[in-house]
Amino acid sequence: MAAGGSPFPAPRPIDRRIAIAVLTHADLGFDPGTTLARIALEHWAPAGHRILPHRGLGPPPPADLAILHIGYTVTPEPYLELAARYPRAINGAVADTLKRSVCTDLVGPDDAYDGPVIVKTDLNHAGKPEARRRWREAGALERMWLRLERRLPPRWFGQLKGNRYRVVKRKSAVPGWVWRAPGLVVQPLHTERHGDLYAINQWYFFGDRDCMSTMLGRKPVVKLANTVWRLPLHCDVPDALRRRRAELKFDYGKFDFVMENGAPILFDANSTPHEGREFPTPPRETAICVALAEGLGAYLS
Repeated sequence: MAAGGSPFPAPRPIDRRIAIAVLTHADLGFDPGTTLARIALEHWAPAGHRILPHRGLGPPPPADLAILHIGYTVTPEPYLELAARYPRAINGAVADTLKRSVCTDLVGPDDAYDGPVIVKTDLNHAGKPEARRRWREAGALERMWLRLERRLPPRWFGQLKGNRYRVVKRKSAVPGWVWRAPGLVVQPLHTERHGDLYAINQWYFFGDRDCMSTMLGRKPVVKLANTVWRLPLHCDVPDALRRRRAELKFDYGKFDFVMENGAPILFDANSTPHEGREFPTPPRETAICVALAEGLGAYLS
């Protein structure tokens, strides 16, 4: 533990200023609600670093370091190639964050496991960013079809009602249409208990700095909306999860997981955390940003 009782390392001195290109998707740009924007604009820029947001695939600005910050579950190949032009690209090797790529325990209809399961979208954020992009790019005829989709039963299109994850008591009770839906995955229902409450852990990291936020709720699937308590920020990250981060080649992001039988179970990997106005307490977000901002020092040598 660092001096003063803080669980986080002491700030490192910054003796070099650099230019940082933030490579964003043409559709999205550099949203100020993202965690990265807060870190860059509230910590790196005041420290003298130049922040150079770059939207789309045009000629990128010269910079010492690039951060690939796309905002979709799958990063199009041209953006990976854009990041590769730089001497160092944060998350430059993260091609996708699909559940099928991230989770190691997904089950199929013929697997022997028959305990409780949760049905999820393969895409992050229930595929909402991709759905918004599809609407923007749709012509008049396709928009009519999309409106029709909203009125018909979601299962007809291999979707979850209201984009909400679905818990099923036994895998054998999962409807057949779920197995046939290419956009859905099935994972055993893992839970972490803290007394009478359930927990979800959110591990934020940038370079060699990190912190963890643990939320508690009364339901097995803990979400922001049903959180009743939060533990103080801490750094109790299991080594197995750090190894998984290395395997997935993440430099920056957020992993959601639970601890079950002493082992971390990864639910979700996000390379563009976005808290915005939905974040539960601004002081907590501020503390997370402070902890992660120090991670830039790992790339200054």
